[in-house]
Amino acid sequence: MVSGALRRQGAQQLRECAFPSRTSSCTSERHIFRVCRPQTAASSQFLRPRIQQQQTRHFSGTSCRTTPPSHSSETQSSLPSSRLSTPSSTSACPSPSHSVPAAKSANALLSRQSAPSAALAGPNSLIWGSGRSPTMAAVSMLRRMSSTPQLRNESKDPKDSTAVKTEEAKKEGEPEQDHLGKHGFQRSEKAEKATQVNMAARLSREGKSQTKAGFSEVWRLVRIARPEFRWLGVAFVFLLFSSAVSMSIPFSVGRLLDLATKGAIEDVRILGLTMNQFFWAFGGVLTIGACASFLRIIILRIVGERVVSRLRSQLYRRTYTQDAEFFDANRVGDLISRLSSDTVVVGKSITHNLSDGMRAIVSGSAGLVAMMWLSPKLSSILLIMFPPIAFGAFIYGRVIRNVSRKIQRNLGTLTKIAEERLGNIKTSQAFVGEAQEVSRYNQQVRKIFSLGRREALISATYFGANGWFGNMTILALLVVGGNLVRTGSMSVGDLTSFMMYTAFAGSSMFGISGFYSELMKGAGAATRLFELMDRDPSIKTTVGTKVKSAQGPIQFKDVTFAYPTRPAVNIFKGLDFVIPSGSNVCIVGPSGGGKSTVASLLLRFYDPSQGSVFINGVDVKTMNVKSLRRRIGMVAQEPVLFSGTIADNISYGRPTATRAEIIGAAQKANCQFISDFPDGLETHVGPRGAQLSGGQKQRIAIARALLKDPDILILDEATSALDAESETLVNAALAELLKGRSTTISIAHRLSTIKRSDQIIVLSNQGTVAEVGKYTDLSADPSSAFSRLMEWQMSGSEAPVDPPRQGGHVTEKELIEDDLEEPVPEEEEELLEEEEEEEHKTKSTPNTKA
Repeated sequence: MVSGALRRQGAQQLRECAFPSRTSSCTSERHIFRVCRPQTAASSQFLRPRIQQQQTRHFSGTSCRTTPPSHSSETQSSLPSSRLSTPSSTSACPSPSHSVPAAKSANALLSRQSAPSAALAGPNSLIWGSGRSPTMAAVSMLRRMSSTPQLRNESKDPKDSTAVKTEEAKKEGEPEQDHLGKHGFQRSEKAEKATQVNMAARLSREGKSQTKAGFSEVWRLVRIARPEFRWLGVAFVFLLFSSAVSMSIPFSVGRLLDLATKGAIEDVRILGLTMNQFFWAFGGVLTIGACASFLRIIILRIVGERVVSRLRSQLYRRTYTQDAEFFDANRVGDLISRLSSDTVVVGKSITHNLSDGMRAIVSGSAGLVAMMWLSPKLSSILLIMFPPIAFGAFIYGRVIRNVSRKIQRNLGTLTKIAEERLGNIKTSQAFVGEAQEVSRYNQQVRKIFSLGRREALISATYFGANGWFGNMTILALLVVGGNLVRTGSMSVGDLTSFMMYTAFAGSSMFGISGFYSELMKGAGAATRLFELMDRDPSIKTTVGTKVKSAQGPIQFKDVTFAYPTRPAVNIFKGLDFVIPSGSNVCIVGPSGGGKSTVASLLLRFYDPSQGSVFINGVDVKTMNVKSLRRRIGMVAQEPVLFSGTIADNISYGRPTATRAEIIGAAQKANCQFISDFPDGLETHVGPRGAQLSGGQKQRIAIARALLKDPDILILDEATSALDAESETLVNAALAELLKGRSTTISIAHRLSTIKRSDQIIVLSNQGTVAEVGKYTDLSADPSSAFSRLMEWQMSGSEAPVDPPRQGGHVTEKELIEDDLEEPVPEEEEELLEEEEEEEHKTKSTPNTKA
């Protein structure tokens, strides 16, 4: 425990030293070592050393054993420098004069000029020696500094120390820290522009804010249920009948009690019936009421399920018709949460809650009318108690709606974390990130638990207060009603009926309160759903002239484009080129040059900021997007397969394709591996094609594109995962199949793919066309951009281009970091690892003894 506390405090102090901007300036001696810490980008590697009980420190080949001090870290940090100079640990080291002079080593910590000494002592000894704990290093450093007046005076003023280090860095030719980014890389002009993010397409976390307590959402839910109004009317009739039967019970009990108190009830008739006849008739009425209640419940539940199914269908269809900008700005996990958990909350508020709420409203209203008829005086007591209960229900509904919104938002974040992390589980395990990911997930779980606890506290307070008000009301009714019976103003039967009606009205009031709270929860979730349903995509897929054929020349005319989420970073600036009809064109360029963006603009995932894209002289903006995409085949660099069979994935673009056509497309794409599967084309590929290799998925994607029989075929590194033999066969099949018929656009780095193209378009990092020509012409010129690009690729080095653009898309990781307010503590990760080790030792102990 002590070593853990020492380690955590030492690590915290060193973090404050490494990142002085996070802490206030301090000139006291207890924090004097902050200004001696070398502030380099590499300093983070020293923040998590492995602490051992006994460690060895080397000074020019001489070892030193150091025993940790016995006093606590709090005592160490609070001691003055005079006390810190007293030896606090036993050391068997030779004098520093035998190795590195103390003054020189201290100066090395300040100015980083003693490179030979630091290299001799090892990388970790630059701070605290090889393997020494951070707190021990701080004590040792303070001890050396306290014995050097010059160092103490220099470090009293952090500003002066920083200025000295800056001048020394200039002399050594090192870049100044102020000109470096927080990650140690110099920020380019493009990086500055990339910070200008446009998130207009991003959905809000809690839905659109409403001034009223969710009544607009409730009204929209009612409008969604409009096709079911006829069945709702039938259910309401059954509800009235079952409620009337329930309300007749208190009246009948009151009449029987009045007759019993008078005596000789054998000859008394009720409603013209003898007692036995009345009981049999009343039992039949109750049976009919139960049947009416059964029909009412089942009709309302079925109607509610229909409404929820309709809502889910509309929401999913609306989500699927959104444009690419929408999916760039929103994470998939949040959309899945809206489609799943939000619709469950709304469905519960409509199905179960609607049935119970309507019954509570009808029964409560009938009970109040009966009470007013029996005793207006006692009813006035209820009217006094009603306003505070109603006001409390209104406040509770508003509060619970806001809490429900926050819970749904955090559930969306939780779903997003799980979806991304579990989808990349192999990468996480390869980097031993299990503890970090579990801690990240648990952090979000704790947020949801905190909100759930708050919701429980609010609900307990409200319903507890309601129960107390109800009990006090019954007590007041008994006191006043007893006086009325004693004075003869009211019979015992009437008082009993009144009390039973009060119980009915009280339970109905509780039912109405629960109905209102659940309705507000549903309204909070419905806000997020309706925000998604109300968003109109910027590119309408069903508007425009239908495309019967996409054959013809393709022209990019003065195209300027930036991704909508990063409007300040231009991918293209005046891009101009023409692709002849039926040709095989290859687009090459440096990474981040916009090669795949050409395909996105051609498929009209985005529209250019300026300029136009033409197919056979027609602007694609005037075309029907769906019909255009039906005439274009696409094979992405990372092919995506859906859960299902191989045949389902090949026929995805043409669901009506025959079995023979599917087999033909698979053979042309060299999918011979299908014969090795027992089920052949009916083999299930698993989620995202997890059961297949990269090359197998790529060939299925090629077969899927060929089955569409497209006019334009886009191959984005389509053969990058194939071996040489498969690539040769696939390329030969594509060349024979598409020659002079379809326009093929290849985005490639492989020289074999580039050689077989008719024309090569070389893109520059400035968003323009560097040069256009055939392979023989471009490769013959050693000074051409294409030759330099090929030379860099053949040598295995990176092209000397501008720093890569900050991606045009807002990544999933960036969106996750927006939602996670606090980083995962390093101490928590270390504690998780220690717990796993202790648990492993505990399990292995009995086996060792055995």
